[in-house]
Amino acid sequence: MSEILTAKRTFLDLDYNHENITEELERHLLDWTFTDNLSGEIDDLNIRLEDTNALWIGKWFPTKGSLLEPTLIRSYWADKPIKTKLGKFEIDDISGAESVISISALATSEANSLRGEEKCKAWEKATLKKVVGDVASANGLKLVWQTSENPKKDRYEQENETDLKFVHRLCKDEGLCLKLSSNTIVVLDEADYEKQPTVEDIRRNSKGTDVIKVIGHSFKTTLTDMYRACRVTNHNATKKKTISATFTAPKAPKVGRTLVVKEDVKTVAEAQRLAKKKLREKNKNATTINLEVISSMHIDAGMTFNILDFGKLNGKYIATRVVYAPSSVSLELRRCLEGY
Repeated sequence: MSEILTAKRTFLDLDYNHENITEELERHLLDWTFTDNLSGEIDDLNIRLEDTNALWIGKWFPTKGSLLEPTLIRSYWADKPIKTKLGKFEIDDISGAESVISISALATSEANSLRGEEKCKAWEKATLKKVVGDVASANGLKLVWQTSENPKKDRYEQENETDLKFVHRLCKDEGLCLKLSSNTIVVLDEADYEKQPTVEDIRRNSKGTDVIKVIGHSFKTTLTDMYRACRVTNHNATKKKTISATFTAPKAPKVGRTLVVKEDVKTVAEAQRLAKKKLREKNKNATTINLEVISSMHIDAGMTFNILDFGKLNGKYIATRVVYAPSSVSLELRRCLEGY
């Protein structure tokens, strides 16, 4: 078999409304990408099709809201193809130019009001898990709570916000992350993910036996908007009482800026927890690396890796975004923070 025929590639197997259309798709498929986000954005699937004979804008025109169930198939990596199911996606956007049609699908349903309807609602003396759980249930979604933390407030208020924007804001304010995938809302703590053992080494100068081989890279490291400590304060004028707590990053320089945050905290312990979270949010993107790789293993956002052969940039990194394409995988990684 020729080198071209045995080249390692990833193919897209696709069910459309529970019927497999891979054979029809292959004759017209120009390109595709699948994006897996760790937090803040919905996972998506994008497909570009050749449409010279106007089939896709005619009798094959896809319906908005239709269900897509993609499977990635890696060929020529092992004795038999490696298959990974990606879950369920709904077609959200269809566009075209000349003889090309583009289809975009999201891992959440348009039938719910998560993204499209602004609402006003309030919760009294509720936990964050209760609020997010109510929003998930109202939209027919499953809630997966992947953190031991569950902050409680006197009042959570949704003011002319979509459900998605509202719960994302609440989670971000509490130093937690929100992920949407396959009609599921996942609330997680990135610090917990960063503590997990690395799943693989990634070398800039990849070896033939490496599971993940680097074919392109870029990086950025910055001190802009970085802080050595965070102080959270809350002054209760009625009780004439001020609650304050400061968290300083481990191995922080002796001289540096302190981030000051005013929040409605009730205890010093709550202020300390929030100070740690706010400092992490500010500092977490200090060092980032973007890689283009070919990989025999399936890589998920949230996995951690040991980055090697990058000199001063070597260390433990977490994948914040993974984009699959036919011939490679793009990784966005950031260095894991130590101790917070």
